[in-house]
Amino acid sequence: MNQSQQTIEPWLRGIIRCPQCKGEVVDSVDPTGGADVTELRCDTCHLAYPVEGGVPVLLVDLARRTDG
Repeated sequence: MNQSQQTIEPWLRGIIRCPQCKGEVVDSVDPTGGADVTELRCDTCHLAYPVEGGVPVLLVDLARRTDG
């Protein structure tokens, strides 16, 4: 398993929320980055946040816009 495929610790996963709308985020895979690029997706505000080395990067400026 490479670093981008590492999972987020369960205790952390339970408290993570979207920094923009405070909504729930779900595990996802970036369709443009290949199967090994994981992210956390917010379906409320249509943003996807990258997960690098098992660490979510929850910065709105670095989030990828999804098309709903």
